[in-house]
Amino acid sequence: MSALYSYEAARRRDHMIERVTMALEIIAKEMRPEVAAVFSAFPTLLRLPAWLPGMRLKRVSPLAKELATEGMEKPFAYTEHGLATGSISSCMVSDHLLKLHESDDDSSWYKKAIKESAATAFGAGVETLLC
Repeated sequence: MSALYSYEAARRRDHMIERVTMALEIIAKEMRPEVAAVFSAFPTLLRLPAWLPGMRLKRVSPLAKELATEGMEKPFAYTEHGLATGSISSCMVSDHLLKLHESDDDSSWYKKAIKESAATAFGAGVETLLC
């Protein structure tokens, strides 16, 4: 997390790591290949109400989406804030944000790419803690 966001996680019960871990656990448990295959083969099932038996995926999807979005946005915002105040050291996100400010490229696309690639690397790193 330090290499990506210049964020030193607490040794135990770090809020950011717990939230991403929770999202990964929900996704791994609910998005099994057989579930994805059924919903891909019969997309009309997604129109059924969430309270029906077998529709657990539809009930937990909003939570998983919220947790995944939070896991992407909060660490990035932490680094952006730290970069603005000058309180962070060099890391992947800060280096690319500095490069972004120096260039005249399309900043929204580049910023989104930085955010998503850092979140992917963070998710992969957190997943190694679960094993």
